[in-house]
Amino acid sequence: MKKLAVTLAAAMIMIIALTGCGTDSTSPLQTYVARASSDSFAPHLFILNPTTQQSTAVAIPIPASAFHVASNSDATKVVYTRNDSTGWDIFLMGKDGIEKQLTTALDAWAPAFSPDGKTIAFYNYLSSSSSIVTMNLDGSNQTALYGTAGVYSFFPQFSPDGKSVSFFLNGGCCASQHRQGASEEASRLHAQNSHPAAAVRASAGAQVVSTTTGWYTMALTGTTPTLAYATTNWWGPAVYSGDGKKLLTSHYDGTEWNVFTFNLDGTALTPLTTSTATFSVSAVPNKNLILFTRYNSTNSSYDIYAMDQAGANQTLVTSTASTTQYLIDSYWGD
Repeated sequence: MKKLAVTLAAAMIMIIALTGCGTDSTSPLQTYVARASSDSFAPHLFILNPTTQQSTAVAIPIPASAFHVASNSDATKVVYTRNDSTGWDIFLMGKDGIEKQLTTALDAWAPAFSPDGKTIAFYNYLSSSSSIVTMNLDGSNQTALYGTAGVYSFFPQFSPDGKSVSFFLNGGCCASQHRQGASEEASRLHAQNSHPAAAVRASAGAQVVSTTTGWYTMALTGTTPTLAYATTNWWGPAVYSGDGKKLLTSHYDGTEWNVFTFNLDGTALTPLTTSTATFSVSAVPNKNLILFTRYNSTNSSYDIYAMDQAGANQTLVTSTASTTQYLIDSYWGD
């Protein structure tokens, strides 16, 4: 296991003081993953307090080969995807540095913790389609929440109450609309073609086939996803707002990638960022703020910004040259 890179920590301390986050014990900690070119872009977890603009490095030795790193609400555990002897699978690691494999030969990607940290959702590629799957923290009870032959579903994210997930569904078309890098796509195809599928328990009840491409929501106890917003211009996950009434997503507006919000019924699509010179992605709620990542071409970094619920008062929170700082690491490699 790689230890937390000194080079990255040194770079971060130039911009932000490494102190406590100041978040009360009842609130989820705001975390982000930083990857520096000086450290071969190995992932490192940080806790962020956007109010004080202070960050704390979390001493979890995440492997350099990990993709799509996600933290639980108290930043004591991470889940991630990496390639192993059975292909691309999901692993869990705590502060003890012990890695636990949760899936085997599932071609599994983009894990996300439920708010209570007891459930993990992810998507997997099997049999010319992809499915949204949930499992317990120890990898048991793997259940396909939604999966239909020929339909591709990506990037599940839990609602604040943990009872539903959002995900992108490519209505029976093609996996290439998933915004993947060439290396990830090649590795995915290799894993899919080289390893047998592991058994995943089907969800109870008949699965209803949806054919409209866009963002969907679905109750963990349900059998039918609900279309929230139809679009093919998407990138990365759509995240629930803090009150669970809206989704935050990255949407191509015809000129650039910007952060948008819309109601769960698809109404009130609203741009929160309107840049025409650079892209803004990876939006997440934080109390009365929305945090997001914006690319800074001046110092070749991906910086974290904060804004209010209407998209106003956009303020730089962290910036480090040649470092990628993603609030949702699923954007990394996509």
